[in-house]
Amino acid sequence: MHAFPPILLLAQAVSPEDITREMVRLQRNFEFLSYGLIVAWLVLVVYVLMMVSRERRLKREVASLKAILEERQKK
Repeated sequence: MHAFPPILLLAQAVSPEDITREMVRLQRNFEFLSYGLIVAWLVLVVYVLMMVSRERRLKREVASLKAILEERQKK
């Protein structure tokens, strides 16, 4: 990663082709960053949905076990 902000890098460029090349490189890096953030959010959403599903299943299991325990206590 560069120690200079992108504006300074553009100011150091000599020709318009250099400026264009640098702008394309920055745009490509931004696209990769965007894709990475999208993937990170998708992984997070999938993980949260999995945890919600497990919690619901555990709540049903606890309710079922409570019902079985109450049924045994009545006998």
